[in-house]
Amino acid sequence: MWTGINGLRQIKDQIIASAGLFQHLSEAVPPGQAWRVTMIAWEISSATSGGNTRCRLYVDRQGTRHYLDEQLVPAANWLYTHDAVHRLYPGERVGLELDQAQASCRAQLWLTGDIEPLED
Repeated sequence: MWTGINGLRQIKDQIIASAGLFQHLSEAVPPGQAWRVTMIAWEISSATSGGNTRCRLYVDRQGTRHYLDEQLVPAANWLYTHDAVHRLYPGERVGLELDQAQASCRAQLWLTGDIEPLED
């Protein structure tokens, strides 16, 4: 049973410097904690451009991606949500991969859930 003692509310907000493939990453789970993420939301300020456009949501563990969701041809200024529960461990983080991202696009990523200390 989950006995989280602290609320997790994390926001990652970034302006994309140049067009192309872009990785938007949350903060990593610090040592001694586990995060129970109950909702992930993301939004981009401008639609992707050209060809094979998509946004993929994933858990990153030291460069290895475990994909959770994909949105083809994402719309600008539309809040996308992923409402599944995921437990993250030290060093893991949530990532958003934008294929064909536009320069000067604002990408935002929100995590909601609980933080629990890990026992030794």
